[in-house]
Amino acid sequence: MSHTVKMLLGAAAIAAAPTISSAASLDFSAGSFDAVNDVLTFSNVAAGTDLVVSTIGGTSWASNNDARNGTANGDDGRINVATGTMADLRFSFINRDTGGAATLADIDLAFFDLDFAGQEKLTLRTAASTITRVDTALGVSTEPGSVTLTGASDVNVANVTDSSSLTEDQEKAAVIFSFDSVSSFDLSFDAGGALGSGRNFIFDDDFAFTTDTTTIDFPAPVPLPAAGFLLIGGLGALAVARRRS
Repeated sequence: MSHTVKMLLGAAAIAAAPTISSAASLDFSAGSFDAVNDVLTFSNVAAGTDLVVSTIGGTSWASNNDARNGTANGDDGRINVATGTMADLRFSFINRDTGGAATLADIDLAFFDLDFAGQEKLTLRTAASTITRVDTALGVSTEPGSVTLTGASDVNVANVTDSSSLTEDQEKAAVIFSFDSVSSFDLSFDAGGALGSGRNFIFDDDFAFTTDTTTIDFPAPVPLPAAGFLLIGGLGALAVARRRS
């Protein structure tokens, strides 16, 4: 897979960074979690690029085991969410030199082991193609601006310990999100069940299904009605008038 990294140097200028070799993949082996601020950082996931996972809009991220947020299986990423809670998280690619956003092309990020009798849910809230096996065990539902994958209700598959070699049941409980070009994306992690435990969401980009797949296009968000734009414009004009007076 070829990943082209671009460093965003401002609204007016974008400088191209070196192209990552087609033999390379994102590296999640250096993950560290700041439990005080609910920030998970994967250093050097790509050349000159970090991946920072943080909460959205003042929401909270409750983990059952903070130590499980970070690296799993040597080079996979892992998100831990306490049962009975949901975490709304933003994944942001950051240029290590400038501290600004970095854009990566052609990212296929797979999430594994969505099961536990339907109690694990993953909702994509950023435009991307959603890919599963044709015979997936996951429940798939769409709404304007989101795609939700519900954990397999008929089987609790074995935990993934090697994302490069999955059993058939493990593949049926996996999903790939395919981004054409992205600097950040939003995902919601819903961990059902009684309080006192946790759910692990394992992910990696170096994965492909071994059988036929189906692709779900991302449903466009509901556009703001024209009246909404007029209202916003009117409020803005009123605010300017007040400042001038």
